[in-house]
Amino acid sequence: MNDEIARRVALAERVAPAYAANPKVAAVLLAGSVARGTADRFSDIEIDVFWHAPPTEHDRMEPIARGGWALLYQHVDEYEWADGFYIGGVKVDTSQFLVSTLDQWIGDVVDRADLEVEKQIRISAIQHGRPLSGGAQIERWRARAAAYPEALLQATLAEHLWFEPREVIEMLAARDNALLLQRWLVEAAQRMLDVLTALNRLYLPHPFHKWLDWEAAQLRVAPPDLASRLRRMLRAEPLAAAEQLHQLIEEVFALVERHAPAFDTSTMRANFELRRVMPA
Repeated sequence: MNDEIARRVALAERVAPAYAANPKVAAVLLAGSVARGTADRFSDIEIDVFWHAPPTEHDRMEPIARGGWALLYQHVDEYEWADGFYIGGVKVDTSQFLVSTLDQWIGDVVDRADLEVEKQIRISAIQHGRPLSGGAQIERWRARAAAYPEALLQATLAEHLWFEPREVIEMLAARDNALLLQRWLVEAAQRMLDVLTALNRLYLPHPFHKWLDWEAAQLRVAPPDLASRLRRMLRAEPLAAAEQLHQLIEEVFALVERHAPAFDTSTMRANFELRRVMPA
């Protein structure tokens, strides 16, 4: 554990008891890059707080006021209470949910193959996070989500194993249409990572694959040197980038066909090979 991570873990361990002292709190979890061991000097501290009953304004603000921490923001939506503050010069982002919400979301993903990214992110955070309080509750959720469902794999492949036709990327590269080419390169990279995460029976940890090296290291089934090849592709000159992208896509198709043979890739492959102009 490097010094930046150790410092943030120590700060999180100061924050957790302030929330856990409330009897309405079921568990407190250190999440994000600090829990995954990838944090650096730019990293925030992400803390998830799970409540038995909806927290009042006092419930949420009292730990911050008692700690003397500088409040940065407050946000509430239908499912989440989010408060941010500074402790020791580091920003803390709290994501706060009802236990019943997590119970529902895990059921949605595990039993009903729900593709909602936020729900998978929360499951991944629970799997890879560090319990700071209420470890028994965290373990119950981990056990509930331990077996990645086949239906979720099939739904993910149907949704994300789709790429812009080869000829379109080649056209953009030949024209040096830099902005549009980069857009499709990034989207294709994200789709490949969506597919490979599911192919490895893992829940999505981030909607835009923020922790590329960490994610790639989790993938037993993946093109070799995936993270470095994606970086080279995004930094390459246009024609080389198009060629590198298409090689990766071919490898991803082959991996799906080998490791998820029940899924029919023929439609996706036909779309990828679609030509705008037929040869004379």
